[in-house]
Amino acid sequence: MKDLYNRSMYRTKPSVHHFLLIFLISFSWLTSLYSEGLPDDEVKNIIRKSTITRTQEPFIIHTDRETLEYFMEHVEELTKHGRDFSKGELILEAKGNSQYNIHIPSKHITGKFQLAEWQPNKVIYQGHGNASTFLKFSGLIVLEVDYLTKDNNTEPSEQVKTTVHLKFDNAFFALLAKAASPVFVPKLDKFITKFTNKVKNIVETTYTTRNTPG
Repeated sequence: MKDLYNRSMYRTKPSVHHFLLIFLISFSWLTSLYSEGLPDDEVKNIIRKSTITRTQEPFIIHTDRETLEYFMEHVEELTKHGRDFSKGELILEAKGNSQYNIHIPSKHITGKFQLAEWQPNKVIYQGHGNASTFLKFSGLIVLEVDYLTKDNNTEPSEQVKTTVHLKFDNAFFALLAKAASPVFVPKLDKFITKFTNKVKNIVETTYTTRNTPG
């Protein structure tokens, strides 16, 4: 899988609401967190005790499984194709062994994440990140990506569903987030959708380019 593309191009005034909105929007970038040395059961613990969990409606990516799984295994490639992600939005650095550093300058986010588990038709990432605005805060995340090949007589397609589990390090911030969820959860959903649409575009464009004659 790692050599799949070797011969191709793949190479106003601060407020509690303001703080919570910045925090959750920042964490909505799906690959933004990492927790070094966490045991396997910690993934289940984050899911079970998450402050916020958001599941996106399944969507279709017009690609073959090999292309999709390549990007799942090489997350840093997402920022190397086209103009979907600017450097102000997302900077990814591969550290080896499926571990990555991340920097989101526009949101003052730094963090690390790793591929935690790969099951048939499912990939799980976990991590930890820090944000610095007028306050400093941090949290854990688990990202689950479920995918399933769809029968299609005209072109390969994969159905993808993402679930994001956010767990605040600070219990007080977690309480505030839950109390204000009617306000910022729709914003969070919007940003998750924006991110996944960009990933979808990259994967589809890469697949099309690779399979275009000449």
